[in-house]
Amino acid sequence: MRKSCCLSQAEAFCTEFVAENRHTEKGFTLIEVMVVIVIISLFSALLFRFYFQSNATQTKLIGNLQMQSAVVTGVNKTLRAIRTGTGFLYPALNEESPILIFNDFENNHKAIFTIKNQEASKKLNKDIFDLYLYTTDSKTINPVNPAHEPKNLRLLTSDVEDISFRLSSANSVVINFKFQKNEKAFQIVSEGSLMNSGEVK
Repeated sequence: MRKSCCLSQAEAFCTEFVAENRHTEKGFTLIEVMVVIVIISLFSALLFRFYFQSNATQTKLIGNLQMQSAVVTGVNKTLRAIRTGTGFLYPALNEESPILIFNDFENNHKAIFTIKNQEASKKLNKDIFDLYLYTTDSKTINPVNPAHEPKNLRLLTSDVEDISFRLSSANSVVINFKFQKNEKAFQIVSEGSLMNSGEVK
């Protein structure tokens, strides 16, 4: 009888202990889960926004570097073409013109001038040009409207909005380049010289 009483007390104690544990154990409520989801969503949104901003900045930087590289390459090609000359023919000293005409060592006439790029002009809704070097054995090139044969043209650079040549001395010319590509604009002033002492004719 006493043994049965002890067992009953032990069973009662275990039942009470389990019941207390059930009351003290805590789980996640629906509100807590929703709060965690909102916090994670906000963090993810901030993370993606930072990533896309960084990516856009990097893309813009790469675009600027590519444009600057193309501009520098075009300017250098133009200066190298001028160095092949022996004497300037047009414009006159201290005058400014959108075309440069000079002689080379083979006594050819060379001209540097622009031709309108129809596709780029339509895209930007403004006049955009390609800059060409034209070589001919003809002794007459019209500075106002230079006639040319396409086979004698060599592209120097593209995306030119405006260009002007001004002879600063008998053997050097100051070139004012204005480039435009998409929304990016660059302006460069450079000076080119003839390979020899040169003269203005």
